[in-house]
Amino acid sequence: MKPIKYFSFIFAFILLFQSSSNAQLKILLGPAIGLTTPTVDYSGDATDYYAGTKYGLRSSINFGAMGKVSLGPINFNLSAIYSPLSNDGISIPDKPNSSVEIKQNLFTIGLGTQFGFNIPLSPIKPYVGLELLFTTISGSTKFQGTETVQSSAIDMETASRTGLGFSAGAEIKIFSMALDVSLRYNLINLFSKNYDGPINATTRDEVYKHLNDGVDPQYSASDVKHPVGDKRTIATIQFELGILFGF
Repeated sequence: MKPIKYFSFIFAFILLFQSSSNAQLKILLGPAIGLTTPTVDYSGDATDYYAGTKYGLRSSINFGAMGKVSLGPINFNLSAIYSPLSNDGISIPDKPNSSVEIKQNLFTIGLGTQFGFNIPLSPIKPYVGLELLFTTISGSTKFQGTETVQSSAIDMETASRTGLGFSAGAEIKIFSMALDVSLRYNLINLFSKNYDGPINATTRDEVYKHLNDGVDPQYSASDVKHPVGDKRTIATIQFELGILFGF
């Protein structure tokens, strides 16, 4: 039975190779713009950010570029998207004079594949895709009138995270170019969550100098210097519109 299995595998490989060789190779490249919406622990309110439970960020416009190499129904895609996120509000619920401004910038490079479905006599080609995501996150925080935190800007050290992105979309062919419309769900820190703040922090300021999506080993509900008691999932829902030109 083993020789039959081997010959069957070789025969299937030859058929796949021949179909790929006969497929038309296309390269598409162009700018992209869209909307990034934080979700799971990356959303929330300003009070959540101060409490160390969520990041409290809101939706914003994103922009960048995307490229594809199409070989039959399979696309190999590369994207680079910049999302400047922010929010502001009361930092402590029972103290209306306290406030915080939160800013975080995501720069995400996605590398993956897409599988398309041709519709006969239609310029629309739907697809589903999977991407490996490499993201750098930077930002700053500014508190005012908030006890235990300085009333000046606190810069966050740039952090890097690796995750996965899932997408569904469609290419719409228009003459020699294509509109690419997609909806994506990005698990940005799926493979890496860390707590980088100092274990022996002397002030609460130290918490906001790092991304701190892992658990603080010194967490205590009664210790204002160690408020991060759970891992935090950084995820976004992303709508993207690309204008792709063929080469």
